[in-house]
Formats: sequence, structure tokens, C-alpha cells
Amino acid sequence: MEASSNQVNWRAVWLRVQSLGFLVFVGIVAAVIALVLFLPAWHRRHNMEIELQRLESEVIRLESLEKQQRQEIEALKTDPSYVERTARNKLNLARPNETIFRFEPPPSNGPAVKR
Repeated sequence: MEASSNQVNWRAVWLRVQSLGFLVFVGIVAAVIALVLFLPAWHRRHNMEIELQRLESEVIRLESLEKQQRQEIEALKTDPSYVERTARNKLNLARPNETIFRFEPPPSNGPAVKR
């Protein structure tokens, strides 16, 4: 009788191991399917977050440029000395009968060597 009960115990253990193995196999298959389905979506999201950060910094840069340009427009409307400086520096204009001398730096052919 002991031999048959010993045989039944091994069989029960074997069935339990088989059922656990099947559950582990199903779990691994489910994990692989989840990775296959969600990894591309996660990658897309990551790329979109990087693009969002780039665009936000571009918006900040453009807002700063707009503020600077608005200030320049306001100065051009209200400050005659600014208008004159801008005309001289950016447009190379001069007053009538005025001679302008511009001194260009000498061309450099490489780094200067001091002795």
C-alpha cells in the first residue's frame, strides 16, 4: 500500500510541476506580447517628449526675439538718437557734408607669434 501512495504523490507532484510550468510559459508569452505591443508606443512617446522639449525651447527663443524686436520698434518710433545710430551703423548713412572714416582691422594670416 505504501508503494501505491508513494506513486500517487509523485504523480501529484509531477502534475503540479506541469501546471506551474504551463503558467510560467503563459506568463512569458504574455510578457513578450506586451513588449511587442507597448515598446513601439513607448518609443514614439519618448521621441514626442524630446520634440516637445525642443519646440518649447524654440518658443522661448522666439518670444525673446519678439520682445527684442518690439523694443527696437518702439525705440525707432520714439528715440531720434536711436534712429540716427541705427542709420549710421546698419545702413552706413551719413549726414550731408559729413565724411566717415572706417578703420578695418588688419587681416590675419594665422595666430600671431610673440617673441
